[in-house]
Amino acid sequence: MWRSLIGLLTPAGYARFMATSFVSLLWSRRATRSPVDGIGWPLLVLAAGVVAIWIGWVGYSASDDAAYYEAALRWLDHPPVAGDDHWATRFPLILSLAGMIALLGKGATAMGATALGWYVVFVASVRGLGARIAGTRAGWIVALLMATMPVVVTNATTVSCDLAEASFLIMGIALAGDIAVGRAESWRSVVAGLAFGGAILCRETTALALFGFVPLFLVGRPIPRRALILMAFACAGLLAGEALFQVALTGDPLHRWTLAFHHDGHIDRAANLEGNFLLYPAIDPLLVLLVNDDFVLIFWLAGAALAWRFHRRLDRSGQRRMLVVAALALATFLLVGALTTKLVLNPRYFMLPTLAAALAVAIWLDGMRPAPRAALLAIALGANALMLSVENQHPRWPAEALLMAAEGHPAEAIATDAETQHRALIPLGWHGLDHVVTGEAAPGGLALLPEGAASAGLRIVERYPSPPTMLGGLLDRGGVARHLPNHVAARLLAPNPTMLLAVAR
Repeated sequence: MWRSLIGLLTPAGYARFMATSFVSLLWSRRATRSPVDGIGWPLLVLAAGVVAIWIGWVGYSASDDAAYYEAALRWLDHPPVAGDDHWATRFPLILSLAGMIALLGKGATAMGATALGWYVVFVASVRGLGARIAGTRAGWIVALLMATMPVVVTNATTVSCDLAEASFLIMGIALAGDIAVGRAESWRSVVAGLAFGGAILCRETTALALFGFVPLFLVGRPIPRRALILMAFACAGLLAGEALFQVALTGDPLHRWTLAFHHDGHIDRAANLEGNFLLYPAIDPLLVLLVNDDFVLIFWLAGAALAWRFHRRLDRSGQRRMLVVAALALATFLLVGALTTKLVLNPRYFMLPTLAAALAVAIWLDGMRPAPRAALLAIALGANALMLSVENQHPRWPAEALLMAAEGHPAEAIATDAETQHRALIPLGWHGLDHVVTGEAAPGGLALLPEGAASAGLRIVERYPSPPTMLGGLLDRGGVARHLPNHVAARLLAPNPTMLLAVAR
């Protein structure tokens, strides 16, 4: 057993485990057919997903993905690697990225393929869980909702641990639901526990969701206590295998946990305000769900589904499965909201509550007549697309402008600030550009800087205006943008500062 657990830490063992769990998840006997089922739903999900990815594509963002990329390169150059920061210990993501780099080479293509690969696994896992709970059509509806959700799409175009963590969680939840409806316990308990362990290896926040099993254990339903104990042992066994791996390389079995708990000394309210509408700490987590462009309408629609008693449409087995999802989603919501000094109120931490809300909405819509179902789906998908279209798709525009300047002027040194140079360092390496320096440019030399007072009087060589948001570009081409209020037009048409390449005095 221990040899098998340790084997999961190798790329081949990890790939075998993931493939086995994924195939098991997709198999479901709760398939209910209807005239619109068949090839139509998969094509609709595929088309909606492609459009959502096209609208919301960010790609390399010079943030956490830079740390994941560097960690993957270390695995390729000198394996095995214990990880010297908490990003580098997220082994399922790191190993999948390393595999893509080995297959496709260094560059943005490997990173994009890794991100999209986990997006496909996530959407397929969501569909499988939905079909298990409420049947085929509900499975496709929840896949459609989640495939276009901004909180999902924005994490599907750049290398991120969020969808990998969520995929493993869903695999475990689906198998736990199988046990709750009386299917064979032993192997499902072991594989579910390993899936939860895999999710923890993606990011430690999974442990918060697993607290949802505590009340289920206390009441002994719908999952037998012996199955939960076996799950816990399997999960602990995988984590123990990772601890032995860390002992072998660092001498410290808690190496990953020390890095995870101390990567941020303190998180204050100012960090929580980024992208959120907050009023008072006790209700702020709920406001994050209800007033946020990452979730759009899903929690409002879930409220309507609850008011219409969506759960009445489920048979007994479906209710048991949904109870498992709800227990873990509620634990995530409560604990993330409570740990305000350790976690930012970041929408991506609420992926499991979002899935629970989408499942409720899908079950509700599944019971409607075709016309109102289509109308509500159109509203939900349209709102998702609208919110994606107002996102800033170039969050590191100064670094992108620096890369463009370096490619356009390969024979001249270009000076810029240390932050911009750091953000552009990996793409500059992909293109073999090494003539960017930090600090002040020599007189007559080139400097990249934002348009403003500091650039007054300089001779401008190139201008790099920020690309508009997707919606801003459409409104501009349609002649509508000029009628918008100035602050709205600026947010849509120029979400980032214009960068200048100028000759220094």
